[in-house]
Amino acid sequence: MLLEGRVALVTGASRGIGAAIARAFVAEGASVCLCARSEGVEVLAAELAGSGRTARAWRGDLADASFGKQLISAIRKEHGHLDVLVNNAGILRQGLIGMTSTDQMRELMEVNVVALMALTQYATRIMDARRSPCVVNLASIAGTQGMAGVAAYSASKAAVVGYTLASAKELAAKGIRVNAIAPGVIDTDMVRGAAGDWYERQLQSIRMGRIGTPEDVAGVAVFLASDLSRYVTGQVIGVDGGMTL
Repeated sequence: MLLEGRVALVTGASRGIGAAIARAFVAEGASVCLCARSEGVEVLAAELAGSGRTARAWRGDLADASFGKQLISAIRKEHGHLDVLVNNAGILRQGLIGMTSTDQMRELMEVNVVALMALTQYATRIMDARRSPCVVNLASIAGTQGMAGVAAYSASKAAVVGYTLASAKELAAKGIRVNAIAPGVIDTDMVRGAAGDWYERQLQSIRMGRIGTPEDVAGVAVFLASDLSRYVTGQVIGVDGGMTL
């Protein structure tokens, strides 16, 4: 088991990519701490705990800095440390450049960037270099290449990429690895809910001819969280089926 004995926190874990990562981590032996805004995170925790592993859920909004701080404090009290942080929580807002409100821009930055950075600050304080700790950030192909129709979202995910690269340099001396995954079009509720023909148009740009699954992303997350990647930091790994924008 690649993650035996490790404690992992997965945000945005109630469904989609976050839920798939949580399941994959448990399958590899990890104890998982899950957080999300919806009650689905509690259902998933009960499912995973039924497999004989330790799984605990917290409901709350990471855009509220006090919740993130309380979450890390609770994990420290329960486990004593944290080995893996998966910053998966995020939102998608469509809108052409001229049709995106300032409130939408601020919301994307608050949820996708500021909340991620704040939680990373708190989480890395309870990581022990002797346990090969790491941070895995969920970016997006929109953040590495830009995507028309979601410019503000692309900007928020580009910020995640920049933060990943910078924090990897800062935290390497403390024995903490930081990497990012940049998914393409993945079959999740968030993507399926896109307006108009956006979803269909994106499918046509995937060279492998199929949409990605949350499990495709989860496999890469397991690699980055395990000792298989113990000498890998500051990398952004695309999981996009050869997608071209």
